Amino acid sequence: MSLMELFSNPETMDSLSMGEKLIGGCITMLMGMGITFCILLLLWGFIAIMGRAINGTQKKGDKASEATEAAATPSVAAAPAQAASDDSLIAVIAAAVAAYQGSGGAGNLVVRKISRISGETTPWSNAAKEDCIESRKF
Repeated sequence: MSLMELFSNPETMDSLSMGEKLIGGCITMLMGMGITFCILLLLWGFIAIMGRAINGTQKKGDKASEATEAAATPSVAAAPAQAASDDSLIAVIAAAVAAYQGSGGAGNLVVRKISRISGETTPWSNAAKEDCIESRKF
């Protein structure tokens, strides 16, 4: 009988020496780790193949959408925030509205008033803080 056959039988476990038990345990551990590693490699391969298949189908549809985005998006260079005056800020917002309407947006978007809010905290930062706090509650 081989060591693994003796190791698998509970009645013969008591007759094995400590060294044989350790060798049998190591063999069992290596077999388990090897099988797990092989299965993980197979899963990784399947995920990689699926990812390539999905990306391959998206690339065909993305070429047309990139062309329409490039035509609809005005080329506005990103200006540093420190150098932006109120006039340039208004121009950037107007360009964003024009791009939105040109890209098939609802078309009924109207900017009525643009004004700078003074103070350290703005409603946007308050909403962000509340959202962060809310996400951490149990």
